[in-house]
Amino acid sequence: MSEYEVRQYRPRDREEFLSLYSAVMGDEKQDRWFDWKYAENPYTDHVAMLVGVCEGTIVGARPFFALPVSINGEDEVALQPGDTMVHPDHRRQGLFTRMTEQAIERYTNEHPFFFNFPNHRSRGGYLKLDWEIVSERSAYYRIEHPERVGTSLSDRKAIELLSTLSSPIVQGYYQFQDITTSVPAQANIRTESEPPAAELATLYRPATPDAIHVLREEQFYQWRFNNPDWEYTTYLLDGETDPEAAIVTATSDTDDLTTTQFVDVLPLETPSKRALRGLLGQILADHTETDLFVAPPEGIPDSVLRAFGFHADTVPPFSLLTTQTTHVVRSLTDSWTQNELQIADPGSWQMTLVEKDTS
Repeated sequence: MSEYEVRQYRPRDREEFLSLYSAVMGDEKQDRWFDWKYAENPYTDHVAMLVGVCEGTIVGARPFFALPVSINGEDEVALQPGDTMVHPDHRRQGLFTRMTEQAIERYTNEHPFFFNFPNHRSRGGYLKLDWEIVSERSAYYRIEHPERVGTSLSDRKAIELLSTLSSPIVQGYYQFQDITTSVPAQANIRTESEPPAAELATLYRPATPDAIHVLREEQFYQWRFNNPDWEYTTYLLDGETDPEAAIVTATSDTDDLTTTQFVDVLPLETPSKRALRGLLGQILADHTETDLFVAPPEGIPDSVLRAFGFHADTVPPFSLLTTQTTHVVRSLTDSWTQNELQIADPGSWQMTLVEKDTS
């Protein structure tokens, strides 16, 4: 390891970071994405990233996505590890561990904790560095076009399973479900292509939970839904004077698949089923091009999601098609109890999908 230097990111590192991202991730990112996620993140005064350098070239990176959080009413900024990379020629040299250990040292007592959602391949590396498992993160799925979802998967068993689903049968089932859960006639639903930050923040404030959650202020919404990888639409159910509920959707359209996620649901204290049925019905009607819908496990009751043809990935068939991520956390203080909440206790958290740096 003596040939490697681990140091803080510098502004002139951007081009090399983006080149490394392309080489490791197989996806080219532009300056706009980097600015949104790191350089212009309003919750940190620097690019929160450690890099590994060999012979003057960046061969590893350990970035962090800064998010405002509320911990039982106390406002903090937490860091989410993401976009971690080591060039294939420099793996198995301990660089991931060294960058992470230096990041722990750098941010201890400056932030309350790290939290993230690794898959089964990377989870072990975090546990060795004193991360704790909070829970297995589930999700709900509704597949509109099995043949397109199947071709986007690399797992042969998953493709074979999806190929047994007939699109006409699936679509017929969903049409029946949608008829029985159609938008209430009295629903006054409005859509916004730009995030209505003030209205969303107003919906959030009266039902602020004590649990650990992302702090949803106007600045957060103005920044968070500026991710150039997704197209965001806000659906609001208007009451007599103010919105009663909202769902923010994010749609990504690639060559293989169009995916729409329900990124945020407001108010955080679950909206009425009537409001949710109206919003869901309108979203599904508007997104006929979507191949796959993804909903969070919190914010919308299971009974409402199932009524619209969504199924959890904890049971077949979706448990056979998907791999759950794991919610993990690492304290950056001398205690795992922060503001009277155990940060490794799943009951201490309330999340949608807005916390994930890739949504």
